[in-house]
Order: sequence, then C-alpha cells, then structure tokens
Amino acid sequence: MRFPSRLLAANMWLAAMLWAAFLVFVAAVAVGVAVFGTLTESAWEKAVQLPRWYALFVGVALVREFLPMYIAHGQTRRQFGVHAAVTVALFAPFLSALITVGYLLEAALYGLASRPQALGQAHLFTEPTQLPLVFAEYLTEFLAWIVAGTFAGAGFYRWRHGGLITIPVGIALVLLAAGASGTQLRFPFAIRLGLDLPGSLPLTLGAGLGVSLLGLALTWLVIRDMPLRNKPA
Repeated sequence: MRFPSRLLAANMWLAAMLWAAFLVFVAAVAVGVAVFGTLTESAWEKAVQLPRWYALFVGVALVREFLPMYIAHGQTRRQFGVHAAVTVALFAPFLSALITVGYLLEAALYGLASRPQALGQAHLFTEPTQLPLVFAEYLTEFLAWIVAGTFAGAGFYRWRHGGLITIPVGIALVLLAAGASGTQLRFPFAIRLGLDLPGSLPLTLGAGLGVSLLGLALTWLVIRDMPLRNKPA
C-alpha cells in the first residue's frame, strides 16, 4: 500500500463530494428562508457545525479502519503512525479550504440577492470575506477534531468501553482550539462550552499546532503496541 496517495486521496475525494452535496443543500435552505422568511445571517456559518463532526469521525476511522488494513498489508505500526500524522497534517487544511470557499460562494450568492451575510457568533474573523482568518480558524478546529477522533478511536479499539476515558481529553483538545480562535464549542441541545482566551492569529495557529502534536502523541502511545482483533465472520 503506497502512501500518501491512496489514504489521503480517498479521504479528500470523499470530502470533496460530500462538500459539494452539502453546499447545494445549504444553498437550497438559504434560498428557501429568503423566499419564505427573512434571511439576515450566514447560513453557511451555522451549517459548518456538521463538518467538525465529520472531521472527528475521519480521525476515528484512521485508526479503527485503516490501522488494521495497513498492518494486514505488512506495514508496521510506526509506519502507519507516520502516514496517519501526514494525513492529518494535509487533510485538515484541505477541509478548511473547502469551508473557506463555501463562505466565498455564499458571499457571492448573498451579494446577488442583496442580503447581509452577517455572523451570528464570535469568530477569529469579523467578516466572512476575511479568507486567511477564516482558513486559520477552521484549520485549527479541524486539526483538533481529527486528532481527538484518532485518540478516541484508538482508545475504544484497544480498551473497548474503557475508551470512555479518552473523551474528556478529546473535548479538552477541541475546547483549547476553539478558545484560541475566540469561538465556542457547540453541542446538540444548545449546549455551549468555551474558554476565555484572547483570539489572535498567532495564538490560533499555535494552538492548532500544539493540539495536533499532543493528540497524535497520545494516539501513538495507545497504538504503538496495540494488538489487533479478528473481525467476527
């Protein structure tokens, strides 16, 4: 199995297709709101809560699905660890670029309809068209969500129900990344968590680098001697 072509390309290709479908869906919802109601805020801003969860499950799948496959094809855990780290490092900015382009396309759509693309919550950026800041914020968040997924995936694969101990650590990584970009972590049922950190570009990028290295290091500690399970027939 060669790397990074297959592992990375497969994830990028799937993400691009999901992004295109998601973009059409959000645009349709925004048009519906504009026609039958009042569209005053960015629909994309609210919709991009979902890609964070997608990033989490990509991280989980990296360990639970691809690690056994790599080992079965003769790779070592160390080789897989390097491949997974490179995949995270390249896939997170790819996802962030897709989200940034989404804001740009929405700005064009709102401009044609003469609608305000106002933001409904705090961000590192104050305008959706501040593309470098938009990219930096989501890059940091996706790095945190993916490594939280790899750590949790490794924990549940190795310890089954004992993997629950990885969840608080994953939440802490995501909270730190969100706090460094001046945002809050939103859960279902209107639950919000946040850290009172000053949002700035250096702090955001530093937090993204720090949480990704920490999350990958913790994942490696779990998988470096992790036995594989036979799948039930």
